[in-house]
Amino acid sequence: MFKKIYSIVALVCFSTFAFAQTGTLKGVILDLMTGEPIPFANVVIEKGGNQLAGTTTDFDGKYTIKPIEPGNYNVQATFVGYQTVEITGVVISANKITFQDLKLQEGVALGEIKIIEYKKPLLDQDNLSGETKTAEEIVALPTRSVASVASTTAGIYQKDEGDAVNMRGSRENATSYYVDGIKVRGAIGVPTSGIEQITVVTGGLPAQYGDATGGIISVTTKGPSNKFFGGIELESSSLFDKYNYNLLGFGLSGPILKKRNADGTKGSSVIGYFLSGELRNVDDTDPSAIGRWKVKDNVLKDLQANPFRIAPNASAGFLSNSDFLTENDFENVQAKLNSNERRFNISGKLDFKPTNTTFLSLGGTYYARTSRDFSGWRSMFSYANNRESSQTTYRLFGKLTQKFGSQEADEENSSATIKNAFFTIQGDYTNNKYTFVDSDHQFDLFKYGYVGEFKTFKRNIYNGGSAVDSSTGIIYTGQIHSGWGDTLYTFDENKYTNVDLANYTRAYYQMFSDYGLSSFVGAENDGIIRTAADLRGQGLRNGDLPASVYSLYGNHGTMYNGSAKQENTQTTFKAAGSADIKDHELSFGFEFEQRDDSYWGMGPMGMWGLMRQLTNKHILQRDLSNPNPVIDELTGVYQDTVNYDRLYVAEEQSWFDRNLRENLGLQVDNREYINIDQLSPEEFDIRMFSADELLNSGSSLVYYFGYDIHGNKLSSNPTLKDFFEKKDANGNYLREIASFQPIYTAGYIQDKFAIDDLIFNIGLRIDRYDANQKVLGDKYLLHEAYTAGNTTDFLNSADIPSTIGNDFVVYVDDASNPSSIVGYRDNETWYNAEGLQISDPLLVAEAAGGQIQPYLVNPEGASAGEVDVDNVFEDYEPETIFMPRIAFSFPISDEAQFFAHYDVLTQRPPQSNRLEPVDYLFMADRVGALLNNPDLKSEKTVDYELGFAKTLSLRSALKISAFYKELRDMIQVVNVLGAYPAQYLTYGNIDFGTVKGMSVNFDLRRTGNVSMTANYTLQFADGTGSSASSGQSLVNTGQPNLRTTIPLAFDQRHAISASVDYRYGQGKDYNGPVLFGKNILANAGANMVLSAGSGTPYSKQSNITQEAASGINDRSTLEGSLNGSRLPWQFRISAKFNKEFEIKWTDKKKSNVNLYVQIQNLLNAKNIISVYRATGNPEDDGYLTSSAAQNAINAQ
Repeated sequence: MFKKIYSIVALVCFSTFAFAQTGTLKGVILDLMTGEPIPFANVVIEKGGNQLAGTTTDFDGKYTIKPIEPGNYNVQATFVGYQTVEITGVVISANKITFQDLKLQEGVALGEIKIIEYKKPLLDQDNLSGETKTAEEIVALPTRSVASVASTTAGIYQKDEGDAVNMRGSRENATSYYVDGIKVRGAIGVPTSGIEQITVVTGGLPAQYGDATGGIISVTTKGPSNKFFGGIELESSSLFDKYNYNLLGFGLSGPILKKRNADGTKGSSVIGYFLSGELRNVDDTDPSAIGRWKVKDNVLKDLQANPFRIAPNASAGFLSNSDFLTENDFENVQAKLNSNERRFNISGKLDFKPTNTTFLSLGGTYYARTSRDFSGWRSMFSYANNRESSQTTYRLFGKLTQKFGSQEADEENSSATIKNAFFTIQGDYTNNKYTFVDSDHQFDLFKYGYVGEFKTFKRNIYNGGSAVDSSTGIIYTGQIHSGWGDTLYTFDENKYTNVDLANYTRAYYQMFSDYGLSSFVGAENDGIIRTAADLRGQGLRNGDLPASVYSLYGNHGTMYNGSAKQENTQTTFKAAGSADIKDHELSFGFEFEQRDDSYWGMGPMGMWGLMRQLTNKHILQRDLSNPNPVIDELTGVYQDTVNYDRLYVAEEQSWFDRNLRENLGLQVDNREYINIDQLSPEEFDIRMFSADELLNSGSSLVYYFGYDIHGNKLSSNPTLKDFFEKKDANGNYLREIASFQPIYTAGYIQDKFAIDDLIFNIGLRIDRYDANQKVLGDKYLLHEAYTAGNTTDFLNSADIPSTIGNDFVVYVDDASNPSSIVGYRDNETWYNAEGLQISDPLLVAEAAGGQIQPYLVNPEGASAGEVDVDNVFEDYEPETIFMPRIAFSFPISDEAQFFAHYDVLTQRPPQSNRLEPVDYLFMADRVGALLNNPDLKSEKTVDYELGFAKTLSLRSALKISAFYKELRDMIQVVNVLGAYPAQYLTYGNIDFGTVKGMSVNFDLRRTGNVSMTANYTLQFADGTGSSASSGQSLVNTGQPNLRTTIPLAFDQRHAISASVDYRYGQGKDYNGPVLFGKNILANAGANMVLSAGSGTPYSKQSNITQEAASGINDRSTLEGSLNGSRLPWQFRISAKFNKEFEIKWTDKKKSNVNLYVQIQNLLNAKNIISVYRATGNPEDDGYLTSSAAQNAINAQ
């Protein structure tokens, strides 16, 4: 936790007309004196001077206007002989009915308009579980994070400011985000000044929402106005802290083209625009309450110049000086170093309204970010090497809405059976790109880890013996050339790309010489390095990184070893229609979405070692058939020595070696020994490698799909069969992998109707998910095997038990040469040779000598690693799911309301479901590896809620609700015991859980100067897994797929949230202090958000391990039960203080200036969000005081 203060000057005048999920306005027009309904009255809504929609009342005085984009509107009612009434600021929310009655007075001030300010009802008659925040409320809150705004809603858990949220006990990835009706991929990317509403739905999802099992966060952006408005916003924390948060925002809105009225004056806008943007720069996006430790600058400089010291026993080599630092060599800094983030986001919209019944909106958002990403590993010594990441996201949409019927007042329209009919067509496209690189080298791959130029000097090695010339039969005896050896290994310290890495090797060479150390080849103590092996004592070669500091931190110069790029796209088409048939609002819709995901990434430093392995391996042997005896040129006498040339073995030559020699101007069959470390990075190209060389027999340097293995975007769509069989013109496998292109389609029908004040919402949604890829037909078999019903000589002679079905897979004693049947399998059920069901497939393996042996159709092909794609894989079977949705609410009295809902929700597999052909290529060598499961199905949730709301006074209300959720088919790591050719781990739909809870909401409307919303949630979230990988540790021990419910990692038992707003009005409404006759606090106020919550669970361990260290394989011992311990309570207050000024430039021109100070974590509370499991302490894992550590310390 941390404290942040922002000093801000803002000039903001924004008007809105949003385009996203729509709402409905209903009401009755009544005679003020008699209370009788007024038929055929005109009702219109307008915003920013634009009349946007209208209708007439029916015989009963009732009216309905829809669809209406979320926002604040003025509602005006007129009728001949009555005074016009206008209610300002009526809030329309997405997917909700807003009820607003208007009362007109006959014969009074007919030329005037009676203005009434809208008062939001204490009881929401169309109650959704969740909350809607308007633009005014969002601006007042002390946060700019959409997730943090959402976290003020009851039932939502957020670990820390800006973090992702868990809705009512669901996982983080169960929440879906929408911007203007577009499902978000990548960054939300909407400037805060461009947000009209944020709607949070935690339950009771309407049928138009799908692909979410937790909840929905929907952002609606602002739209054009009929008059030009503009604003600029400046925000900075640089005067108050070291985080250097700086933001510049702007917004513009206005008409482009207006229609002409009959009298020639300009009317409402036909084409309008809205544009908003933000430019933000911040040095630390997630500060720590306790700061960060780093080595002092002067100490770091000395370490870089002198990285080593000689060991007390000189023959033991050198020790890292970083291991000998003391507390005085470190300092604590407030902000993380080299973790700067710069981002720009912009949102724009064009609205076209050629007629009163036709509306077209075109718009989009653009988000660009570049940052240096914080790394705890590099934070102490090598923060200068933090990786650089960038992201760009843009989304475009077009939406056409066509209404039917006239908006004029007439008896025919008012009595029509079908009214308010309209249809909407929307198309949108999202493109999201990422890169992750070292900031200096980007995609210049061979500069990663480049230390400098190393030269190797070699000589022939001789041993006594004899040699035979195969062509002459002559036998030579004497000193026979037996091989080659290094005599000198030099380093040119002036040829480097990474100075920090080069410093290690430079210092190593210097100290090796100064202390007169001896080479590994047994030379004298002359301080000369003769072989690359001499550098193993702390010196670095190309591709090496320095040793860590006690496995806690990367040493100085530890650069980021990664270069990656990713592109995700989403193309969506939606069509929806709606009509009111009497009191029923019928709506239906269809959605088609296809995603296209591509990725390429590698660890470039690994290429140096791979190049050494692939180069020269075909010339390592001597050409023994052709000895070269040393003959004196004058006498012709044999000189007692025989040499050999290098033997060229063409079939051993790697593809990389061939390409390298050609690039160096050498013949392919040239036998010159090439020293990789003597060449510069410019002399290499990743295209020199074949695909199989980069895959490196399963120890792959590259991870890719949608790109070829060299990082080029694919223009074709290769099949899985192509991956295993397709070759280039030179006979090298291409190993192309198609991008991931899942298809999601959905349809829904919904009937939303109100009978008086009773509202029902009944719908059915049908989702269809197609992963659009191949999957294993049998997850236990990579090679085709016989079943008991097949006809073979071996099976015909066997005695098949009667309990064994024809489709049961047969297992034998030896897959290559079967002689007896040892077991059978029906899907996941195993049987022994006698046909008795068994629980452990290891019993079948033991009967086959310890390894599972299926009766293979082609054992020779399986031994050679061949994969018969056509017979082993099949198409993913699309999943179709029906989801009923039922919600209703009704008033018990004028001051109380009851509501309830029942939902069935599903979500496509959110992770780990892409087909990975490389997994199957090397499956035999990856025993126990964790593989993706391309056959994952959707996760499911069944959600119930029952609630009651009541007004406590004219300005306050209380809402109480109880909820229950069943989580089903959640994704978790599973062990595929008995798989062939190797047992492996994968993901399965096996997790489940239940969430039980109760929420209490209190709403106090402005009373005097104060308004407040507060909520309390009591929740019990239990399940078999908190994430898709939470069970991996248990599975790694070889345990079966056990399912035991435990408290989930985000099970916050008690949560309290409150937003308190204290504000002074102006003019006659001002009641604050007066100084020198001035209302000094007019239009000033403060908003405070308080949040408190009990601690979340963790699993305590009984033994001390090096939890803070990396790469240490200490095994922990559980103390108590899984997730049986709890973190302490958390408490946080954030506040925003503001005062608004009005500046009059002329009588008609004025601007508003809003000065505000925003403070996050006002009390600087140091909340504990994670601890070391053995000690329960966030700062100490207990290792240094343990006996094991004391022994190690004393031994130094």
